[in-house]
Amino acid sequence: ALRELATASKERQERVAREILTIYSPLAHRLGIAQLKWELEDLAFRYLAPERYKEIASLLNEKRLEREQYIQFVIDKLKTELGTHHIQAEITGRVKHIYSSYRKMKSKNLSAVRVLVKSVPDCYHALGIVHQLWRHIPNQFDDYVTNPKANGYRSLHTAVIGPEGKALEVQIRTSSMHEEAELGVCAHWVYKEGTKGT
Repeated sequence: ALRELATASKERQERVAREILTIYSPLAHRLGIAQLKWELEDLAFRYLAPERYKEIASLLNEKRLEREQYIQFVIDKLKTELGTHHIQAEITGRVKHIYSSYRKMKSKNLSAVRVLVKSVPDCYHALGIVHQLWRHIPNQFDDYVTNPKANGYRSLHTAVIGPEGKALEVQIRTSSMHEEAELGVCAHWVYKEGTKGT
């Protein structure tokens, strides 16, 4: 179905795109394959709302340098603060996908960072530090470490009023949780099994 999209009629393109959003993207989500889910959503959105897709893609591109500088400032601040508390962390700015950005436009919550730490206790310690640095937005916290999603997804999610008064999403998880979230639980098992023999 995906191969036919580019050459299919507009009606067929929209039908396949709706199918992707209602069946295949949720399936990828249930299997815990985040990267595939995002790619499918962006592909479907491109055919369902081409003008809006172009508009958001253009907006994200125009603001890229500004967002990169903002994210780098947040990363540097977090690294310094976590370091003073002896927490080793890998911190990255998360590039929002187009469909995800479209859904988040109303909240203006387009900036996000991901913090990868070594252990579950470090997850909660890092969360406390984030909330000390920036004011937590009420009702914007999910603990999927203590209460994993049905597909096994584990992470802490919070939203804060970050530097410059901008809403900022922060995800905190261990490296193994991250591997599972990005590639799916099965990929994590295959990876672990593969490393045992080396």
